[in-house]
Amino acid sequence: MSKYEVDYMNLVDRVLQEGEDRETRAGPTRACFGTVLVINSLEDGRFPILTTRKMYPEGVWGELAAFVRGTTRLADFKHFGCNYWDANAAAWPPNKGKVLAEMSVGPIYGKQWRDFDCVDQLENLVENLKLNPRSRRHVITTFNPSDEGCLPPCHLLAQFNITNYGWLECIVYMRSVDLILGLPSDIVLYATLLALVAKEIGREPGYLTFMMGDTHVYNNHRVGWQAQRAHAPQELPTFELLEETTLFGFTPDDIVLHDYKNQGRILYEFNV
Repeated sequence: MSKYEVDYMNLVDRVLQEGEDRETRAGPTRACFGTVLVINSLEDGRFPILTTRKMYPEGVWGELAAFVRGTTRLADFKHFGCNYWDANAAAWPPNKGKVLAEMSVGPIYGKQWRDFDCVDQLENLVENLKLNPRSRRHVITTFNPSDEGCLPPCHLLAQFNITNYGWLECIVYMRSVDLILGLPSDIVLYATLLALVAKEIGREPGYLTFMMGDTHVYNNHRVGWQAQRAHAPQELPTFELLEETTLFGFTPDDIVLHDYKNQGRILYEFNV
């Protein structure tokens, strides 16, 4: 049984039982402020993906492929198989009157990773991890108050660390966390990013920790959660990065999950 998924499900239960009811921009939620989720499955070669419902990681990997290239074009996300940004891009005033192929997502995550006020944070991260592995400054951020995209960033900062055993680990801070749809996808994204950066610097991926601010469950997700909660977590799949895979050239075809067992699809409404 997956410890990651048990811890995740317990976190959702805690928010539903102990959280506050809140009215938000995207609909009513039950929320707690200040939570933590620690994931250690990568050390065992296991990939942290939900098994109590079927996930489709190809879209997340397509999103990551667009991020590592620093693109702001919606068409590039769609080229890599990611449609997550269509609704937010369509609702963004600068895209009014444009067809999807012409829309921009604005200077969101990948733009900040690759061009934060003319600084390539991702390239610097890799270089500094190689040259100064014990540094406490291995940080990339997406929070840039002077740049506004179609949606303010939720995952604001990631800090990397190399342990005495040589593992590469990562802590991610998120200001706002949709526990049901958002967080499981963000875990897939950062687990893949951690594995890619580790491969780039000749290390193995270790712990992945999420530290979270407003941690919430949307009211319209509760029925689906009841169905998901009825399932028992399965063993996590193993994962493989293809030999020729690189961080900056990553595509969704570069990673393979082996023996992904799951309990089938559960539909959750996407809140914009």
